[in-house]
Amino acid sequence: MKNRLIAVALLALFAAGCSVRMPPPKNIITSERDDRFGTLYIANEINRNLQKRDIMAAPVIVTTFVDLNDLGKTSVFGRMMAERLIDELNKQGFKVLEVRRAQDLFMKKDVGELILTRDVAELAGSSNARTVLAGTYVATEQSVIINARLIDTKSPQVISTVSYEVAMTQEIQGLIQGTSPF
Repeated sequence: MKNRLIAVALLALFAAGCSVRMPPPKNIITSERDDRFGTLYIANEINRNLQKRDIMAAPVIVTTFVDLNDLGKTSVFGRMMAERLIDELNKQGFKVLEVRRAQDLFMKKDVGELILTRDVAELAGSSNARTVLAGTYVATEQSVIINARLIDTKSPQVISTVSYEVAMTQEIQGLIQGTSPF
């Protein structure tokens, strides 16, 4: 009987210990106001500088930002800029299209269920996008200069632009160089 009582007490203590909530990690910012890469600023300025207001109702594609010195080269930073801009433009009411959507959901062993792909053979097909958001960046020792433009897909006309700089941080430098900050 005494051993049972001790076992029940130990089990209760163990269960209580497992339910203790740990404090959230420090130094992780999750606020919507956090704009350390400037993507909220880009979305606001693209919207504010629109020459044709009706364009917001037309589908838009956001492309990966590329290195200004080599338009065929990008980085984790360039891909991350596109990802965050999809979010910001969507929040502003733009009709953002996902061009990396595969034709079907597919499962990959040890990865999971996927729908996004860069395999051209797997893509769902062409889009009816009216505009494309394209961007470039150039890294300097002190900052990253970022340029973005909303381009009409039916002509070479640039409909809206924005240019700005963000301070070069260790995190941004790692993203540009391809090293993971995590």
